[in-house]
Amino acid sequence: MNLYALVEYSKVTQLKESEVRPEAPASPTSFWVDVTGNTQIRVGWGATFDGVWTFTPPSEQDLRNEAEQQKWQLLNFAAGWLLLNSLNYKVDTGIATPTEQALLLAYKQYCIAVSDVDKQPDYPATIVWPVAPF
Repeated sequence: MNLYALVEYSKVTQLKESEVRPEAPASPTSFWVDVTGNTQIRVGWGATFDGVWTFTPPSEQDLRNEAEQQKWQLLNFAAGWLLLNSLNYKVDTGIATPTEQALLLAYKQYCIAVSDVDKQPDYPATIVWPVAPF
């Protein structure tokens, strides 16, 4: 069994074990690279080609940047969902059902948890992302 890394935009985005090289991706910036024997490589590592492929783990700053980007995406999605479902307005005007009130509270707790991921003990190397309440 061989191990292949999918390299997209100079980053390992997927690892796959297979007897044969996976089909070529549709994108001209994506490559399946045989990394059999490399027991350290992980998804998220950088990949460069200078006659030979070199794989490097992300720096702490890279991990922080990715976490910050993920945090903003999750918070923006939650804010958009709340706006479309008008839970804040229903609660503020007193017309929310108990279920809607509980859902708004769950969303507020979710947003706090997303905002506080940087307080987790192994941040930014390991992040346990909260699950949205919908």
